[in-house]
Amino acid sequence: MDVAKALKELSEPHLRDEKMVAIIERSADAAGLSYSRCYEIWYGRARCIGREESVRITEALDRKHQRDARNELRELQVRIARLESYFIQTDENFHREDLNALGKILRSLERGLPRPR
Repeated sequence: MDVAKALKELSEPHLRDEKMVAIIERSADAAGLSYSRCYEIWYGRARCIGREESVRITEALDRKHQRDARNELRELQVRIARLESYFIQTDENFHREDLNALGKILRSLERGLPRPR
């Protein structure tokens, strides 16, 4: 794994006018590295990258991916609840069974996600 690329992914999303210092600090905090060490890795200036550093970065990126997946699932649940509410109020031919099936799918997806650490 390219650890510099992983650090950059770890810092995302970036605000439009955000300074690089803040972006690198966010990656350093997430990976448990010092700012100066993260800076050296970020710009490819680190002579060597220890196994422990690589593991920290990889684990931090895994946590970010899990958090992002959970957030996406919650957003989908909210969207489905809003649509369900809308159709209950406006559509006399609304089929509750269809939404129950969607709910089952969402619950099965939620069970398939690893629990946060």
